[in-house]
Amino acid sequence: MQLPVDAVREEFESALGAGAPLIVTAPTGSGKSTRLPLWMAERLDGPILVVEPRRVACRSLAGWLSEGRGEPVGKTIGYTVRFDDRTSDATEVVFATTGVALRMLGQNPTEQDGFRFAGVLIDEFHERSWQVDLILAVLRSRRQAGDDLPLVITSATLDVDALVGDLGANLIEASGRTYPVDVEYIDEPKAPSRHNLDSRVADAVKRALDGDDGDVLVFLPGKGEIADCEQALSKICQKRGAEAVAVHGGLPPDRMKQALAQSADKRRVYLSTNVAETSVTLPGVTTVIDSGLARMRIHRGGRSALALVPIAQDSMDQRAGRAGRVRPGRCIRLWSRRFRPQRVTAPEVERIELDDVLLHAGVCGLEGPKLDRAPWVTEPPEFAVAGAKERLVAVGAFDRRFHITPKGETLAELPVDGHDARMLIGVTDEMAGITCDLVALLQLNRPLMLSTGDRDVHRARAELCRGLTNEVFVEVQMIRRGSVRKHRLHGSALDEARKVSASLRELVDAPVKDPTRDDAELPDPHAFAEYLLERIPETAFVLRERAKRRRDGNKPRPGRSEPWANGEVELSVWPYSPPRLEHEDEPPAPIAGLVLDHFWLGDGGTGVRGTGRMVLPCTYDQLADAGLGNETLGKVELRGGRVVARVERELGGVTISARDEGLRGPRLWDAAADLILENRLFKGAGDAVRDDLHLWGVLADWPAEERMWDDTPAPAPRAYLVERLKLLGLTRSDELALLEADDLRPDLVAELDVPAYELERFADDFPRQWEHMGCVYECLVQATSRKIILEPANKKAKRGKDPKAGVLPRFRGFSVYFRNASRVVRVR
Repeated sequence: MQLPVDAVREEFESALGAGAPLIVTAPTGSGKSTRLPLWMAERLDGPILVVEPRRVACRSLAGWLSEGRGEPVGKTIGYTVRFDDRTSDATEVVFATTGVALRMLGQNPTEQDGFRFAGVLIDEFHERSWQVDLILAVLRSRRQAGDDLPLVITSATLDVDALVGDLGANLIEASGRTYPVDVEYIDEPKAPSRHNLDSRVADAVKRALDGDDGDVLVFLPGKGEIADCEQALSKICQKRGAEAVAVHGGLPPDRMKQALAQSADKRRVYLSTNVAETSVTLPGVTTVIDSGLARMRIHRGGRSALALVPIAQDSMDQRAGRAGRVRPGRCIRLWSRRFRPQRVTAPEVERIELDDVLLHAGVCGLEGPKLDRAPWVTEPPEFAVAGAKERLVAVGAFDRRFHITPKGETLAELPVDGHDARMLIGVTDEMAGITCDLVALLQLNRPLMLSTGDRDVHRARAELCRGLTNEVFVEVQMIRRGSVRKHRLHGSALDEARKVSASLRELVDAPVKDPTRDDAELPDPHAFAEYLLERIPETAFVLRERAKRRRDGNKPRPGRSEPWANGEVELSVWPYSPPRLEHEDEPPAPIAGLVLDHFWLGDGGTGVRGTGRMVLPCTYDQLADAGLGNETLGKVELRGGRVVARVERELGGVTISARDEGLRGPRLWDAAADLILENRLFKGAGDAVRDDLHLWGVLADWPAEERMWDDTPAPAPRAYLVERLKLLGLTRSDELALLEADDLRPDLVAELDVPAYELERFADDFPRQWEHMGCVYECLVQATSRKIILEPANKKAKRGKDPKAGVLPRFRGFSVYFRNASRVVRVR
C-alpha cells in the first residue's frame, strides 16, 4: 500500500548517511511511524530503537508491522513497555515507551543488556514529555562526546526552524492527505469543563450520528470519563446501530487491536484519551467531538501531580485535524467560542517538579557539572532544578556534589516515579506486600470500587473488610481478595493493579509473589503510617481548624468535602465511610493523615484546585515525631548530653505539638555549634576548633611565594561546625553520644595539602591566644605585612600593663602591636 511518506524515501535514506541528526515532519496518517523504522533497519547495521510517547502506539505499531510480515510480534518487529517485553535476539525494530527507552540509555553498553542499537528514532516529538526531552539531551551529549549514533526525530506538528538550527539537523517535510474541517462550538460552558461532560458528549454524539454516516472520535481526558460516557451513550448507539469503543493506554493488546480495526457492519464512536491525537490512526473518522481537556503534570507542593486542565490551541487544532483524514469533516468543541486558550502546550520540563528528570539524567551520565551543561532543547527552570537537587540530596539519591548515589540508581531502576519508588526502597518483609499493593493502586489514579445501591454488594464488601477503617486498607483488601462481580469492582483496573503489584513484588523480592494469594495479616495502620512518613513525609496533611469546628463531634458534615493542608498546598478531601455492617458504628473521622492520591482540576484559566483521596490516618504525635511542621523554639538546654528545647510545631495552620524535644537536623546543628563554641558540649572542643581554624587562616593568608600549600580560605568557626555536624550525618540529638571531640576538628593536612611538620611549626609560632601572668591576649596575624596585633581577651589583660617585648612568643620576628580599645602601641 502506497503511503504519502513513501515519496521521500530516497531523500530520507540519503540524509540518514550524512551524519547529522534528521528531522522529518509529516501529518498524522502519512505513514512515518511505520515506514521510517523499516527503512532505518534496512540501511543501518543493527537493531533500531523507536521511542514512542505511549504504550498504545508501541503495541499497535509493532502488531501492524508484524502482521504485514506474516510473523508474530517479537520476532523481527517487537515492543517493550512497562511490565511487557515482546522482543527477541532476532528483533530488528523495537518500539519502546519513553520510560523504558530511558532505562535502556542508562544501561552500561558493555553489559549484556546494555544499550546496543544502531539508530534511534524519536517519534511524535512535539508532545514534549520530560522523558523525550531528556532522551534527546542524553543523545546530544553523547554525540558531542563523539558518538555518531544516527538520530531521527519525527513530528506531525512542529515548529522546526529553531530545532533544526539548534541540533544542526537536516529537515525533510513529507506531505499527507488532509481535507477541510468545519469547527463548531456550543454556547455553554465558556471554558472546557468536566461538569456534565457525559451529557454534553451524548448530545453531541447524537447530532453527529444523525447528521453524518462516518465514525465519530470523542476526545476525553481519562479512563473515568470514558467509562461515564460509555454508559451515557449506550442507548443512543444502540438505537442508531453504532457501537462505543474505548481507546486508552490501559487496554490489553487484543482489545486495542479490535478497537483499531474498522468495523464492517457498525459505525463506531471512539471514546479516546489524547492517544488518538497523533499516536494511533483511527479509520473512518469524519467527526471529532473535543472535550478540550487533558490530564497533564504540573508543579504542586514539591511533587508532580496530574491535573485536569484545558488543552492549548495547538492540541485543539491537532484534534480537529483527525476529522479530515478520509474526506471533509467537522469538529464539535464542547465550549464557547469566547474561550481563549494558550497558544501552545508548554514542554513538560517547564511545568513539573524535576526530581525524576534529574534522577534519570544521573543514571544516563548527566550528573554533577555535566548536568549543568546538558544540551537541553528547552532549558528547565533554574528554581525547579535547584529544588529537585535539594530534595534528591535530602533523600540520599544524590550526594552533595549532585552525583547519583547507589540509592538513586535503585530508585531509577524501579518502573514507577521517584516519589512512589521511595516507598519501596529498603522495604521490610512486614511492609513489602502492602507497599507493593499501595503503589499499584496509586498508579490507577482512581478507586477500585464502583458506586452501587445493591445491599448484597454492600454486605459482601463489609464482610470482606471487617475491622478495616481507612480507605487504604480497604482498597488493599480489594486488590488481594476482591471479586469483580461480588464486590462490584472495576474489572480492568483490578487486573492492572494486580499485575503491577505482582511485578513490583518480584522486583523487591516481597515474600508473596501473587497478591491474590497473600494470606499475610495486614500490618498495624499506625505502624504503616510511620513507615510511610519516613519515606514520603510530603504526603502528611492535617484537617484545617475551620473544618474541625464545623464537625459534629467526630462526624463531618454529610455531602461536603473538607479542607486539608500541609503548609504547601490545600486539598479538598471527601469524608470516607468504610464498608460496614448495619450494626457496626461509623469509625471516628481522622484529623491527620497521609493523603496519598492527589487530583487537580483546572479552572479554565491558570489556577487549579486539588482533591485528595486514599487517606491513611495518623496522629499529631506521629507527625511531630517525624519532624514535620514549622518549629518555634524556646530556650535551648543541654540535658544528659542531649540538646533539648521547648518546641511548638505547626502544620497547615494547626498546632500539632508543644513539648520538650531533642532537636533534629538544621536546628540541632545550629544549637550544637553554639554549645560547642561555648565549651558546654564536648568540653574543650570549641577552643580546639578555634585554634585549628586560626591556624588555617594563617596558612591560607601566607605569602604565595613562600607557600607550597593551598590557599583555601578558613571558614568562620560557627559555620564550620554547622557544616561539620551535617557532614558527620548528625540528625538526632541522641546521636551526639556517638561523636567524640576529635571528630569535630578539621584535618588541616588534608584540607590544605600542608606537610604535618609545617603545621606543627606554625602552631608553635602563631598561637591563637597567648597568656602571660594571668593576662590572655588574642593574636591577630597579618601574614602579608608580617604584623601581629595583640588584643586583650580577659579583664586582667584589659586593665593591666602593656605586654613587654621580652616575654612575647617568637612570632617568627613579626612586628607586634598591642591594641586596647582605640589605643595602639608598638611592642616589638
